[in-house]
Amino acid sequence: MKLFNKNKKGAIGIIFFFLALLTILIVGFMLVMVWSVVDIASDELTPIMTDLGMVDEVNLSQVGDYTFGVADKFTQSLPWIIIIGYVMALVFTLVFVFVVGYSPHPAFIGLYLALMVLLIFGAIIMSNMYQDIYTGTDELATRLQEQTTMSYLILQAPWVLGIIAIIGGILMFTRQGASEGGGTGGYGV
Repeated sequence: MKLFNKNKKGAIGIIFFFLALLTILIVGFMLVMVWSVVDIASDELTPIMTDLGMVDEVNLSQVGDYTFGVADKFTQSLPWIIIIGYVMALVFTLVFVFVVGYSPHPAFIGLYLALMVLLIFGAIIMSNMYQDIYTGTDELATRLQEQTTMSYLILQAPWVLGIIAIIGGILMFTRQGASEGGGTGGYGV
């Protein structure tokens, strides 16, 4: 009869799960801010660089259109790439929990709930910071207001991450691993 469980994983999987969710939120926040600044710079530089005219035999307007015009088009498509990457990263956390099959001991439910509360508080802080910038009237605020989907996801981050954490908890704690008895009567024989 097996008296002690040799599984020493502990709560590291739970901690990594919540760190991943918080990191995704922070990176999403930073990417939106960086895109907004790049978009402001692109909107200022592109008209100037595409109207340079001719210098000797070189058409600098055409060169500017090939370089800055293409860069501006790429900059205008970045919000979709950011949104798709952000949503895929959030979904990937759940897929990762499901595929890896991490099933912590039920004694870690308290730790899981405590980390879930900390995650929601962190998401509230990030959401309030974003809202302070978003509700302004400056150039940065108007760029953020153009990104309706990503702005919605960050402003509603406490709800979104809370739902993901609940689903992740269900996936983690409702599984029975083979070491815990998964069909062998609980004795591991």
